[in-house]
Amino acid sequence: MFKTIKSKFIFVTVVFIILSVSIPTFFLLTQFKKNFHQRSETMLKATLYVVNNGILNEMKLPGEHKNIQHVIDNIAELKSISHIRILDNNGIIKYSTIVNERDKKLADLDSHHFDETGSYNTTINFIDKHKVYSSIQPIKNETFCQSCHKEGNTIAYLDVDIHLTPAERAFYTGSMHIILLSLVVIIILTFGFYILFNSFINKPLTRFMRALDSVNSGKLDIFLPAEKEDEFGKIEGHFNRMVKHLRESMEQIDEMHFEQLQRADKMVTLGELAAEMSHEINNPAGIIMSRIDYLLLEAEDNKFLKNYFEDFKVLQQQIEKVSTITGNILKYSKKLPRNVHAINLGQLVENSLRILEPQIQKHNITIKREYTCESTCDKSRILGDPQQIEQILINIINNAIDSIRKSGEILIGIKCLSEGDIQLTLSDNGIGMSEEIRSQIFSPFFTTKSPEKGTGLGLYIVKKICDSHNAEIFCFSEESIGTTFIITFIGERDKV
Repeated sequence: MFKTIKSKFIFVTVVFIILSVSIPTFFLLTQFKKNFHQRSETMLKATLYVVNNGILNEMKLPGEHKNIQHVIDNIAELKSISHIRILDNNGIIKYSTIVNERDKKLADLDSHHFDETGSYNTTINFIDKHKVYSSIQPIKNETFCQSCHKEGNTIAYLDVDIHLTPAERAFYTGSMHIILLSLVVIIILTFGFYILFNSFINKPLTRFMRALDSVNSGKLDIFLPAEKEDEFGKIEGHFNRMVKHLRESMEQIDEMHFEQLQRADKMVTLGELAAEMSHEINNPAGIIMSRIDYLLLEAEDNKFLKNYFEDFKVLQQQIEKVSTITGNILKYSKKLPRNVHAINLGQLVENSLRILEPQIQKHNITIKREYTCESTCDKSRILGDPQQIEQILINIINNAIDSIRKSGEILIGIKCLSEGDIQLTLSDNGIGMSEEIRSQIFSPFFTTKSPEKGTGLGLYIVKKICDSHNAEIFCFSEESIGTTFIITFIGERDKV
């Protein structure tokens, strides 16, 4: 329900305003009502006391005809008194400031003077209908009264009703006005806070959220005004700078991407040229090889040529080496369709090493082999595309060669695991990598090499080939120590 800041703010603000206005209003109304009620009770008690004493004093006078009516009439002249009645024990009104009430039953005139049992209610009550405070008090049968009133403790009942004061009447009539005024204040404050929130918080926040959505969708030409000097102005300024940096970074990434694609295209062209050159070299190499074979045969019988027999042998070995290198280049450069079958991983490693032999010798690198399978030729067989697996080996070994600045060592291990899994390990003692770099090596176009040496696609392609062959690849590296790649080829249970 309250998912947005706007809805939460409005709810909390309304609750806060209602509590802030209604609690003091309720407290003031309750306190005023209590004060007025206490004042009216005091006034009513005082009136009862005065009337009662006046009646008793009148009854002390000799004679049967007491001027009680005159006493209550004089006291009733006070504006605050509504009326005064004196009742006998049967509830008949004997004296009253209202002439037409005399000799009538009080129960027929005002039922509020009686409780649920039908007895007189002697407590002080506020009669909302007449807006008066009312109370009935028994007139005790004092000693001096017993000459006329022989029996009982109570000779009569005194009923006094007093009006509300102007302040009380204004209070009771104005209470509803105060409540309505409180509601108006609540509405005005709520509306005012809403306008303030909408102007100073909601609008800038909505504008900022729309700008973030635009950036998230790839639009980096968004710009916020950032005209104000408040917090939102600072946020918008930071946002504009962030978008500017993102735009510049994207332009640089696009530029680098384009350069790397150009580099990749050049590498493809260079590979094709190398394949063509290898093919062209093979033709004269074949002629030279056949001529040397002929000279070796002639040297067996010709004494003059026999002196150069060993030289011819060296030439034959070297030209065979040239032919092997060009043959491997041609084999590696061919775009063959993916052909998955059982291949010998050990033999594939040796083929890759022959292709990279010139670079290995140039950098004075030692190759160490640890083939722990019982029979490498029989056991180290995996299911896969030999050309793609060879691409994995060449990429990783070539990176190892680049990481070794001087003479170093590359360790290649093949280990047979349980259930027919084969583990290939390629380790070097080169410069190694930091954890930050290691976490990005399989990302496309990520490279630490110079633009002339790397495109950032090698290990990305290696990871893709491993995934397509259901093989797991892990890299462990430490700066100044070296790097190790571990590739586990799943056995027969999970064929590619």
